[in-house]
Amino acid sequence: MLCLFSVLYRKGPPFYHASYSVVIERADDAFRASPLRPFSWRSLAALSRITANVSKELMLCYIIYPADLSEAELDSPVCLRKLKVQEVIVSRWVSSRERAEQDDI
Repeated sequence: MLCLFSVLYRKGPPFYHASYSVVIERADDAFRASPLRPFSWRSLAALSRITANVSKELMLCYIIYPADLSEAELDSPVCLRKLKVQEVIVSRWVSSRERAEQDDI
């Protein structure tokens, strides 16, 4: 299975800093995945905290493929029409920020 970590730029490195830290993982259409390094709650919290400290958002990106897609088919760009992408933005709850927003109301 494939699990990558990357950063995502709005228009490219010369124009903006990366907006997102992205973890990319492959999953089948039943959403079963075998990540190379599975997340624990602790590792996800640490990654989220590090990402926030460098002023980025954490995005988990799942490349979903049909279970019957063979490895040979995955080697060809033709498989792209059969793939789906699901992204999830992970946000940290920060109590001091929550209190500041409540004071504004």
